[in-house]
Amino acid sequence: MVTPVRAWLGPDGFVAGVRKELEHLVQATPSALSSHELAETLRHVDVARREAMSPAESLIEMLHPWVAFGIMPVFALANAGVAVSGGSLGATSWSVVAAVSVGLIAGKPIGVLLASWLTLRLRIGTLPLGVTSRHLGVLGVVAGVGFTMALFIAQLAFTDATLLASAKVGVLVGSAGAAVLGLVVGRLLLAPVAAAGAARTADEAESSTET
Repeated sequence: MVTPVRAWLGPDGFVAGVRKELEHLVQATPSALSSHELAETLRHVDVARREAMSPAESLIEMLHPWVAFGIMPVFALANAGVAVSGGSLGATSWSVVAAVSVGLIAGKPIGVLLASWLTLRLRIGTLPLGVTSRHLGVLGVVAGVGFTMALFIAQLAFTDATLLASAKVGVLVGSAGAAVLGLVVGRLLLAPVAAAGAARTADEAESSTET
């Protein structure tokens, strides 16, 4: 609550400050440029870089990988009470594992594509610039990785402890399978370079759909 959310310089101030320092370096003679002047110029550039974003935004960018790939999965597993232990599963338990896994790996892409097609067909929404059906397909596959809500639904659906444990195993297997499949499908369907004119940020994507 006490972390500032406003940048001291912002993007415009950063560009102006860095341009000024670069022009100073270009105009100076390399042989006449002392190490102290170079260090002072680099210090000004570093200050401009640091003050281009607010402290809150800087913290978000710094902590995002740790939160997304470490803290959130561990929190979800701990909060859902997932216990991985040995033991044999019966035919019914294996059916639950298979059904949940297939629901995440195949059901999510089908649901995303059908919902998107219906939305576009009814003209309720439009795709952002640069987004095609290939992107929607990859998005649907990756959506199968989100196991937090799936674990919550499993707790609501099954009262039997054995079946609940099987559903949790299916969620973990399906999430892992969706992650691997998402990497493979993304490599095959998506170009490594964004198409010309495609939205590059969430704000650009959102503004491109406004009519």
